[in-house]
Formats: sequence, structure tokens, C-alpha cells
Amino acid sequence: MIFYFSATGNSKYVAERIAAATDDHVIFLRDVIRSRCYQFDVSQERRIGFVTPTYYFGLPSVVSFFLEKLRLTGYRDQYVYVALTCGKTTGDAAGQMGKLLKSKGITLSAQFGIPMVDNYIPLTKLADPQEIERELDAAEEYIDEARRVVRARGTGDYNRCQGAAPGVVTALAYSAYAHGRSTKPFVVTDACIGCGLCQEICPCGAITLADGKPVWSKPQCVRCLGCLHRCPAKAIHWKRADEDKGRYYNPRVEPYRPLT
Repeated sequence: MIFYFSATGNSKYVAERIAAATDDHVIFLRDVIRSRCYQFDVSQERRIGFVTPTYYFGLPSVVSFFLEKLRLTGYRDQYVYVALTCGKTTGDAAGQMGKLLKSKGITLSAQFGIPMVDNYIPLTKLADPQEIERELDAAEEYIDEARRVVRARGTGDYNRCQGAAPGVVTALAYSAYAHGRSTKPFVVTDACIGCGLCQEICPCGAITLADGKPVWSKPQCVRCLGCLHRCPAKAIHWKRADEDKGRYYNPRVEPYRPLT
């Protein structure tokens, strides 16, 4: 069983690659949260995995929300791991995960860090297609290691991407994320075609359609930027300052489909 969250496909790709090596099934957290069913029977599971991106060197708010509500029936000290995707470093996101799981009586057995394509365009410009392919090729080494270790249920810290002083970095940076997930910076241009995809893929239901155009109806969101990156008309922007920064969805994985 592999729980994953992904907005731009990187963590989805990693989850599916690990699942292919272990024959474990994947569960998308967006669908779990929308179903409001947080109890899972793991009595027949040999491995329980979590695959998630890192935001501000910590866990996305939607992942923390899920973990706080999670109930695993039949848990009896099975192998539990987390694979963290990141731009360059994960910080102490695994430490956050470990604490949340420990509060549920669940022990984290192993952690992995997997550098992927950095696509947080409020702070960076997306690389060109050739560089993106090189970065994805380089990630395969980390993914293959995770596949081998998880299949063998190896324990320990396999995260080579924590960076210097991860606890300090996460403590400083994550507070900005926790208090700064405002939806006000999102802007919609006249290029919008009213397809409603942004509303369907938003993991926290922060987007509604008004007169065929997206409106952010909640003051905060996950800030996954899935709506921005996946808009087919490129009509969603961050403060209108990202026109030349590109859009991204992992080209090696099929986009998940909306529920409706």
C-alpha cells in the first residue's frame, strides 16, 4: 500500500515506479480526502509507503492533514517508509512525517530523498526541456535505490538530499509556508476557457467556478500550483509575474484524471 500526493506528477511517478517493483497498490491522497474515509485495513500489507513532495523543506499541508486523520487497522509493526521528492533538498520533512506517524503508534522504518524537477515558479524559472530530461534521468538512480531497498524492506536513512542542518532549515522555512498559503496571488486571465480542470484537481477544494471562471473561495490552499501548471490555456498565473517561467507536468507519467 502506497499513499501519495502529487500536483505536477513527480511524486506520482515515484509512487508508481516503486509500486511496479513491489506489487503494492497506490492510493492518491486527493481522492482519500474527498471521500473523507481515513481508515484503512493494513492487516494483509507487508509494506506501507508514503510518497510526497516537500514544500518549504517540510510536508504539504494536505499530507499533514491526512496523517492527522489516518487510522490503520491491523497495523502490527509492518515496514513503513517515506519517499520525499524535492527540487534539491528535503530538509527535515521525514522528521515531520516520523513525528506524525509516531503519534499514531506507527514507526517509520526508512526514508528516501529523490531530487526531481524544481517547478515552484514563484521562486524559480523552469528549466528547458532538454535539462528537464537530464534531471529526470538523474533521478532514476535515486528511484532505483528506493525500489531495491523497499522491495527488500531495508531499514535506515537512505536520504542523501537532506542538506545541511535540515532541522534548522525546516524550522525556519516551514513557518513561512504554514502561515503564508494565501490564495490572493492567483490571477486568471481572459485566456481561460472555463474547462473547470483547476476546480477538479484542487486537493483542498479551494477553487469554485463563477460565470465559468475559477475563483479561489478559500483564503488558503496547499499551494501545490497544480491549477497553474495544468491549466490547458495557461490562464492561471501567480501575481502575473510568471509568464516566462514555464509550466510543468512530469512527462514520464500520465496525468491523473478528475473524479467527475
